[in-house]
Amino acid sequence: MKTKTNFWRRLNVASKFLFGRGYDAARNSPRRGNRTQTTVTPEETQFDSGDRERVIATLLDFRRNNALVKSICRLREGDVIGGGIQPQGQTGSDELDSELENLWQVYSRAPEVTQTMTMREVQQQLASLPLVFGDGGLLLTNSGRVQIVEGDRIGNEFASSWRDRRDEKPNKRNVEGVEVNRQGRPIAFHIGNRGEGGGLHDVRRINASNFIFYKKRIRPSQVRGVPELATVTDDLQDVNEYDELEMVAAKVSATMAVAVKRENALDYELAARADDSESERLQNLQVGSFQYLEPGEDVQVISSNRPNANAIPYLTYRLRKIGATLGIPVEFLLLTIGETSFSASQGMVLLYQQTVENEQKNLFPVLNRLWRWKVGRWLSGLDLPEGYEFPSEVRRGIETRELDPYRVRWQPPGFRWINRAAQVQADSMYMQMGAISLDDLTATFGHDVETVLTRKAKNIALAKRIADENGLNDWRELMNQDRTTTQGNIVDLMNME
Repeated sequence: MKTKTNFWRRLNVASKFLFGRGYDAARNSPRRGNRTQTTVTPEETQFDSGDRERVIATLLDFRRNNALVKSICRLREGDVIGGGIQPQGQTGSDELDSELENLWQVYSRAPEVTQTMTMREVQQQLASLPLVFGDGGLLLTNSGRVQIVEGDRIGNEFASSWRDRRDEKPNKRNVEGVEVNRQGRPIAFHIGNRGEGGGLHDVRRINASNFIFYKKRIRPSQVRGVPELATVTDDLQDVNEYDELEMVAAKVSATMAVAVKRENALDYELAARADDSESERLQNLQVGSFQYLEPGEDVQVISSNRPNANAIPYLTYRLRKIGATLGIPVEFLLLTIGETSFSASQGMVLLYQQTVENEQKNLFPVLNRLWRWKVGRWLSGLDLPEGYEFPSEVRRGIETRELDPYRVRWQPPGFRWINRAAQVQADSMYMQMGAISLDDLTATFGHDVETVLTRKAKNIALAKRIADENGLNDWRELMNQDRTTTQGNIVDLMNME
């Protein structure tokens, strides 16, 4: 039976070459390099714990010292989160929505266990986790606060020696510190700490119900996340090294370095070594001075022809390649958007806006779980201000399931246009059509509706008081917030009282 199977398989392969059936992508050719990867393997096999640690360590070093990586992380945290992604209750009761949103505002002041970060900063850290660590999440603690866990802290504690590790049997249900069931659903996470040596220790098993895991998938069956910057790590290093080499070459060219060529150089070298005076082989020329050479010596100027005219276009191409991988135009990386035409700039903004909106939507499931966990604690009487109680009508609506306290809508910060005047006109038209709400407009500037309306009401009250104190008939004369138009003869309009 096995012989027949091999025969038909060989016949099938031979027919592909004879009659041209199949895909070119499955065959090697002399015009292209051999495709060595011929088997489909799980992502955790291609990116095991050893590779994960090395890549994360490299990217962390880039985050500290590479200006480009720092720019990428700044854009991810600043543009995706902005002033913060704010919740809007959809419980079915305006009163309950207001109560929960007010409690969230209080909680957002210090939601993390160290109490050193606001909710906005927690969201920023979550947004940038996939870039360097690949994954991570929020540990839900009994104190009612969360703890941010980077992806390098999720894993298994290694055995004490190589012999012990060699005797261990691989656990198919524990994928790089994530326990899964038969269907691949995470049921527990192994989270530890990293000391000065870099090894993972004090690993604890955390149930999936107490941990909000955040990653980006490459394939549906993937368990762990892969750092987004891993794909362009070599490109980032090449750009950095090329930039440094160009700088060294430019400095050498600027110093006007010279080399003295001498006849009988071998005899001079032997004499110099015998004299043990290496410093005499290097001379510094003073500015504006003339040096008289000995017979047989010649001076050659070392020139590197720098700066290289092709360096900037080449580096820009490499940066475009990096930006295309992350969905960030190179103009945003280098802050050179104003150097192109207005229409081209608008196109870049629209492309980048798609990336930002996609990143925001990726965070919504994480924030939904955080909202459900926190609302559940509030309804259980935990983490509430002293003496606070939900109104009786709200309690009754929750018990009868007429109200759903876990329904929420997340309002991300809006994306500002280049032409602000055109944006205001468009927003005004959209508001009249009902295509957008006041929530969408205020989010553009990092505020919420209640804050904006409260500030506006205070401004109107202040304008009324000042108008009364200064004898004005109408406080609107101070603000002139309403635009009015009319038609008629100019003379009649000027004579109107």
